[in-house]
Parts: sequence; structure tokens; C-alpha cells
Amino acid sequence: QEPHLVEQLHTLGFTKVTACEPWALMEWGTTRLLMTPSDHDEPEFGVVVQDEAGTFWHMADAEVTPDISQQVLQQMGKIDLISVKYQPVVRASMGYQRNRGSDFDKTEVLTWLETACACRPAMVFPYASGLSFQGRHAWFNRYAFPLSPEEVTRLLQKRLGGSERAITVLPGDAIALQLNQAPQHQIQMSPFIKAEPAFPIAWEPVDLNTLAGLTHVEDSATLQQQLEILFKDQFQPWLAQQMQTSSGPWAWLQLYEVVVQWVVHTAAGSRLSYWMDFRTEPLVATLGEHPEANFFTHFSGQGLFEVLNGDRPALLFWLSGDVRNYEKVIGVRDGKFWSLPEYPPEDAFCDPLSYYLRVSPNLPIPKSKRVAAQAQKAVPSQDLEILSRRGEHDGVVRKKVLLAYLAVQEAARIGLEISPTEIQTTADELRSQLHPAQSTEEWLQSIDLTHEMYASVLRDFIAILKLEQHYDEKLKPMQDQHSRVLNAKAVQIPVPSES
Repeated sequence: QEPHLVEQLHTLGFTKVTACEPWALMEWGTTRLLMTPSDHDEPEFGVVVQDEAGTFWHMADAEVTPDISQQVLQQMGKIDLISVKYQPVVRASMGYQRNRGSDFDKTEVLTWLETACACRPAMVFPYASGLSFQGRHAWFNRYAFPLSPEEVTRLLQKRLGGSERAITVLPGDAIALQLNQAPQHQIQMSPFIKAEPAFPIAWEPVDLNTLAGLTHVEDSATLQQQLEILFKDQFQPWLAQQMQTSSGPWAWLQLYEVVVQWVVHTAAGSRLSYWMDFRTEPLVATLGEHPEANFFTHFSGQGLFEVLNGDRPALLFWLSGDVRNYEKVIGVRDGKFWSLPEYPPEDAFCDPLSYYLRVSPNLPIPKSKRVAAQAQKAVPSQDLEILSRRGEHDGVVRKKVLLAYLAVQEAARIGLEISPTEIQTTADELRSQLHPAQSTEEWLQSIDLTHEMYASVLRDFIAILKLEQHYDEKLKPMQDQHSRVLNAKAVQIPVPSES
């Protein structure tokens, strides 16, 4: 009991005030009220309201469990409508304030949702306090509210097996219960409450001030172009290959119906966003924001730009905090709610793009680790044209293959390194010659080659050219001798006369 509350009710003119206990049942004619308990330390209740029109269970902020729903069914019978608690405000906000990071306890959320669904209601809607912070505390909104009513509604619809059985409501909406009829959602029907337009609160438990944007605004377009090439020519083919087996390291993305959202913080507070939906195929990185994204990765635009340009090693990019992950993966399978398992930070699920960035051999080698600048120059077009010339008969091709085989062996013997940057530069040059109108992926598919096979051929070409440069002084006199033989005209031998 709260003496001050009782006193104020008397002041308002109420003469009969009854303090309720858990499971108290009160009746006035055909109207019945049942007080449902809470597992929370604070003395709070939910309430079931029942009359001849139907039965409504308002969970309020009470902490409820499925066993409570079974007792509600036993005492009140069929439940028509439930307002279900869904927002883990206390755990999410307190967790952040206690330096426990961006994670929140999904188990309690799933328990609340399952408790409502266990009653088999005709209709259910997500309910929360509607709290938001204002003024100097407004910064905290993006840390405190992980779930939106819309995404919880989608979960409930899937769990209950029908879109009409779970709805999202706004202040001013009404839900009418009538005997032997399904609940009716009446939008903005209240005579005294209306919903006002509001800026949506997005859960982004990341300190954006620590994710450095681009130094120059004009680099944004370049970074977007680099990312789209990376996605199409490298990352998506690599990921497709990774996903070919159900035991692969990224199979969990499909198993847990993940929708990844990548956010790159570019310049002047702007963003570059891409999403990938692992519930569908093919897996394509798409520009924009996905409304059902549940796994998020934020990148420092400056860090990403430096990595893609070879100005910074990708391993340092990963270790130094220029990428942040957080998730709110919750789903329904076989009539049950589930969430991602809990793992220690070093073993927790990470994002495939940030993983690829730190392990890919196709990214530029950082300048601090590059070999001689000459090795990074583009392959001369005329040399590449000779090595890749089309229409050669099998005998010539076989001699080139033998030359490549010996070149690779000799390059390894004398320690000539072939960097990923050189392979990428050669690939770019060859693309301009052989398939300028096609992406590398489309071209490789048309000739039935994998990226690994293609990279191997490019490595052969580079080995030949680097050895040619390495042995240049020894080759010059040999080249002169070979040229004389190969370019010599046929000599006419006179036929002796018989006389």
C-alpha cells in the first residue's frame, strides 16, 4: 500500500479505496477485475478486465511468466485482447549505465512475449511506457530502447500465425470488443487523444563521436564507389562460396534469419548505409536502410577509406575500434521464440564484412609494408596483351604455361614476392582489355572460372614479368640472338646445273 496515493484518492472524492493483493478478484455486476502479479521487486500489478463484451489483459509493467498466463486462463477463460510488455528499458538502460555494453537480456523479452502468446489471444499489441528522454538527457534515447513496436508486432504475428492477431497501436487508437466478434482496431478514434508526429528513436548504442568521418567531403563519392566495387567483385563472391555449406562459419546468418545493416560514417555527420538480407538469395549488398535489420555494424569512414586505399592495415583497423557491432536478433521457429546464444566477447558472432576486410588477400597492402614502389606499378598494357593474347593455338599456349610454371618456381627460389595489390592492379588492367562492359564476377561465370583460378593466372603473368625485369641484363644478348634466328629470311640455295 502507498499511503500518499490513498490520501490523494480521498482528496479527489473517492470514499471507498481498496488496496489489492496479487490474484485479487473484484466484481461489479457483470464486470470483473483480476489483479495479476509481477516478479519485480516493486509492488505493481497487471489487470484483467472482463465483461459481457470480452476479456482484456493489460500486463502493464509487471514482470510476467507463462505460469501466470495459465492461471489467468483458469480463472478468466478465453482472452480476447492482451497488451504485452516488450521494451527492456531497465535492463538495456541500466546495462549501458553500468558499462555492460550494448547487449540486453533477450530472455526476459521472450518470456513476456511467450506469456502473452500462451493465452492464445484473439489479438495482442506491444505495450510500453512511451518514455523518452528530453533536453540534456535526450542523448540517452538511442541507448535505452532496443526494440520498436513494429518489429515486435512482426514477431508476434509469426508466433501466433496471423497478421490480424498482432497489431501496432498509437495514442488515440481504440480497440473495440464485442460479444462473439474479433477485436476491431479503430485508428485514431479517441475523442480526447491524438497521435502527434514524432521522430523515431533508433537504437544505436554506439558513441558516434569516436567513429572518425572522412577528412574531406569529396572523398565520400570515392568511398561509395570503392565499396560497391568491393561488394560486387570481391566480398559477395567470397561470401557466396562461404555459404555453400551448412557447416561453414557464416551459416548462422541464415539459421538465425539475420538482416545485416552496415553504416559508414562519412563526412559532416553523413552516412553511407548498405544492408544484406540473409533470409533471401542471392546475397546482395543493397544501398539504404532495411526496416527489419537486426544485426548492425558501424564503420569509421576515415578508417575504412584508409584500409581500402592501402594507407592502413586492416588488422589495425579491426583492433583499434573503427568498427562496432551490436545485435537484437530475435526470431520464431517451430512455434517458439529464440535469440542468439550468449558467447564471451572474443568468441561472439561478428560481422562477415569486417571479418573479410581483415583476412582478404585482395586488399591493398599498407604503404608501410609495400615492397619497392616499382613493384606496385601497373603492368604495361603491351606486355599483358602479349601474355593474354586470345586466339593462340594450343602449342603456343602450352609453351606460355611452361614459361609461367618455371617463372613461379624461380620467383619463389630467389624471393620475388607477388603482392595482392599487384594482382588487383593486373586484374583491373586485364578487365579493361578483355571485359570492359562486364563485372569480373559476370565475366568469370561466363568462362567457368573461380576467383582463385583467375588470381592464379594473374600471379603467373606477374611472375613472368618480374623475372623478365630481374634478368634484364642477361636477356638482352639472348634476345638479339633469338631475334636474328626468328626474323631471318629464307635463303635461296642455288640448284647446280647438269652441264
